[in-house]
Amino acid sequence: MEQILAAPLSSKTSMEADQITIDMASLERLYRYVDSIYINEVDKQKLFNDLASALIASLDDPYSFYVPPTKAQEYQEETSGVYGGIGTYLNKPSTESIDPSIPSTYMITIVSPFPGSPAQRAGLMAGDLISHIDGEKVDELTSYEASMKLRGEAGTTVTITVYRNGTSFDLTLKRERITAPTVDSGIIEGNIGYIILSEFTPQTGTQLLENVQKLMKQNIVGLIIDERNNSGGAVDGAMQSANIFLEEGKTLVTIQGKKGTMRDQRYISTGSAEVLQKLPIVILTNTGSASSAEIFAAAMKDNGRATLIGTKTFGKGIVQDVFRFGEGFAQVTTAHYYTPNGENIHKLGIEPDILVEDIQLSDEEIPAFEQLMTDKVISTFVQDNPEASEENIRRFASQYTQRGIDEEVLALLVRNEYLSKMPYDKRPIADATFDKQLNRAVQFIRTGK
Repeated sequence: MEQILAAPLSSKTSMEADQITIDMASLERLYRYVDSIYINEVDKQKLFNDLASALIASLDDPYSFYVPPTKAQEYQEETSGVYGGIGTYLNKPSTESIDPSIPSTYMITIVSPFPGSPAQRAGLMAGDLISHIDGEKVDELTSYEASMKLRGEAGTTVTITVYRNGTSFDLTLKRERITAPTVDSGIIEGNIGYIILSEFTPQTGTQLLENVQKLMKQNIVGLIIDERNNSGGAVDGAMQSANIFLEEGKTLVTIQGKKGTMRDQRYISTGSAEVLQKLPIVILTNTGSASSAEIFAAAMKDNGRATLIGTKTFGKGIVQDVFRFGEGFAQVTTAHYYTPNGENIHKLGIEPDILVEDIQLSDEEIPAFEQLMTDKVISTFVQDNPEASEENIRRFASQYTQRGIDEEVLALLVRNEYLSKMPYDKRPIADATFDKQLNRAVQFIRTGK
């Protein structure tokens, strides 16, 4: 959870200030001495960055760190959810899947262009492949590295080589200011609203409200909000999101900082509860739900507005402040946060109201799974049985249980393989048939228990 601050440094006691003054004077003497006698010219920018990194690293806190100038823009884009680019979701298989005869295994796949983005307006479609970016092959790039190369200052251009149906052509696109989507939604099981919250940025509250309003117009009987594997992000995004569902005056979260820093604060909902209070809401959680995702889940749970289904959340109950330092950024842990019921969940997590375990491989099943992938059993089955029917999925699962993998895991693996072969715009947003946690959420919406 992050807060961007204008003033990075807080006051210290006179004793602490005196010790800092002594220490910094000693460091300055060392710096000047090394600069005067070192055989080579001292790279002062590198030294400054290394000193800043070492200072924060000495806290031994995994959530506190220094971001050097070379990474500052990337970091700012990630935390704000706004960047210069062409607006696409990208994907690339792992290096183990590369087959020189199959371009999709070594090129970058456009999963989907963002609506209204430069990519969409240029005619790029889900399933298009990118072979080059500004003349450079993408064979060795991950999807993340390719994404970074497509980003840049709004107004600048990037040329990509597109491979479609055996034909290659170049497109030069002008980058624009892109707001990364963090919310997706749809209708499942006939009349139940389903929302995926992938992360929280300052834009998430607005995006969520738009999706909620769209679903409400379709006369939904309940709403499922999927926060599984949402690692958090901006606390403002989480509080804005809770405001959509909670009436004014409800406690969202309480923050408690270091004694004497005057940082303690209780945040209260200011929303007008856009969603009818009688509409049942379920939030899906797992161990990947962390930080701001936990703030949102706790605000909804403790105020009696949602039922949590799934597994216990990660347990990150601390706050980081982010501030400019030099040409980079510093992120430092400054406070604990407490749920509306006053609980400190750090390293504890939030227990769901209804426990439904994830479907996952056990340690004992991993060797059998590795052999299954080596033998290409799943991809061969899907190739021989191209219809993504429930019958085919269950037939595969029952057929290969003798390999030592649970039938539910096998069903999920082959279902995911079928999904990967579908065009992005043809994929269902969710599948309650082979998702135990989602299935239980649907049952709760239908029955209230």
